[in-house]
Amino acid sequence: PSGKRNVSGAYVQDKLTWEWLEVITGLRYDRYSLKDSEHETSGDRLSPRITVGVSPFESADLAGLQFYGTYAEGYRSPSLTETLISGNHPAGVTFPFLPNPNLKPETGKTVEFGVNFKQNDIFEGGDALRLKAAYFNNNVEDYIDGVTLSAFDPTSGCPFGPGIPICFQYQNFAKAKINGFELESVYDAGWGYAGFSASIINGHTISYEGERADLATIPSSQVTAQLGLRFLEDRLTVGGEVQYNGKPKGNPVAKDYTLVNAFASYQATDNLKLDVRADNLFDVKYTNPLNASTTAVLYEPGVTLKLAATMRFGG
Repeated sequence: PSGKRNVSGAYVQDKLTWEWLEVITGLRYDRYSLKDSEHETSGDRLSPRITVGVSPFESADLAGLQFYGTYAEGYRSPSLTETLISGNHPAGVTFPFLPNPNLKPETGKTVEFGVNFKQNDIFEGGDALRLKAAYFNNNVEDYIDGVTLSAFDPTSGCPFGPGIPICFQYQNFAKAKINGFELESVYDAGWGYAGFSASIINGHTISYEGERADLATIPSSQVTAQLGLRFLEDRLTVGGEVQYNGKPKGNPVAKDYTLVNAFASYQATDNLKLDVRADNLFDVKYTNPLNASTTAVLYEPGVTLKLAATMRFGG
């Protein structure tokens, strides 16, 4: 079915800095409205955010070390896809999608603690090292997630039809709790750079009836390593990356997988940039947790080539 969604937002942010202390405060206002031929819903919310960073060391070796903490609230309205999706899955395994125009918006509260480190001129003049390690805890109310329904359950609203006897629908859960650890590092030598990131993620939902279930739409772990080289006075960048995604704890049919990708970027002129990217170079058969079903294996595309051109006007 057709529908219309309006989303608007505004925010204000301020940053205060002293010799060893940094405070960033912000406030965001979000509003949305969504309607189709039979339903209409809307909502709004103010969401605060504050980050406090402390840099206690003055020595040259440790001057770039900062400890920080963040508290933030967020608001996400349901999308058109989540509320009005309908029809049958187009390829492979066939099953229906069910719309849900009664979805509520998500509200989240996040606490994050971590450490940042930055230092320049480590091995040679002009190089730079950036490190970040963090722990995060995210609590979301009315969490939106995809649910697989059985046609054999008369209360599910899932009809029998072509293909397997299941349906897919987005529904609200009373709460979702997501926490984990993140590590990011980048070394840039000017003529090239190397990056590494890793995360360990735990997540579960709690239904309105109090039932707890592991999240099926987030990987249990992620690791990415990237390498890039610059040529032609830094106008050309070529590189590659390896991405590992761990098996989601709440998805019995999904598996972990590793992808190898390559990319290149060329700044042809001051106003024209060309990009090319090849994903999944080794044609791995994998399922993306964000798009996966918990009962049927739905594979993502194989080798994928992407081309892009960016033109800037006005100097």
